[in-house]
Amino acid sequence: MRVALLALVAAMVIAGCNTDTSTGCCSLGGTPSLRIVNGFPGPVDIFIDDVIAASAVAPGAIDTLGPEPGSHTLVMRPTGGSSPITQAFAAANGALATIAAVRSSTGTISAAVLDDTNEVVPAGATKLRVIHLAPNAGTLQVYRTQPDYQTPIAWQFPFNYQDNPTSLSAPFLQSTVGTWEVHIWQSPADSSGWSTAPLKVKVPLLSGEKRTILILDAVGGGVRVQVI
Repeated sequence: MRVALLALVAAMVIAGCNTDTSTGCCSLGGTPSLRIVNGFPGPVDIFIDDVIAASAVAPGAIDTLGPEPGSHTLVMRPTGGSSPITQAFAAANGALATIAAVRSSTGTISAAVLDDTNEVVPAGATKLRVIHLAPNAGTLQVYRTQPDYQTPIAWQFPFNYQDNPTSLSAPFLQSTVGTWEVHIWQSPADSSGWSTAPLKVKVPLLSGEKRTILILDAVGGGVRVQVI
């Protein structure tokens, strides 16, 4: 068990700075208006209105697509597999919808809409949330400091892969204007890992801004983060 933990931590060190945002853009010719996040443990094929839009999107990868404005049907299917998941969405110029492929509690592919439509950030405030979409990482320790509180504190405990597409347990937290800092590690299961955490990200935010940190599987093992 200790060997496995050390291997994961080593992989996290290697992957920690990988924040590439996309494996492609505008596959259907329009302005990018759909962002696909692969939080499923295997590659996924993407179809929009029965037309292939992206093939074999790798675990942990993010792809942006450009369907024409209007209502569409998205299908995500494990590459080479069956049992796809279907999700309706609306594309609009100037708007970027985000949908994640996730592993359900039964192991099949499912869809999670990551769009935030209800979180209003007051003037003079900022908001941040963290979503664990790395199915191979297991329980992680996710701690933060925020502009108005500089002592590391757990984001939530335990912090496990979020496989419920209808109720992602990823609330926004609010603070003042400034820089949030998030550190991620596997063990120990307390704040003593803060200074040596292999994965660290700073998110400076201005008044009224909000962001989401996605924890994703990294190529070759471990995890990476992407701020959206």
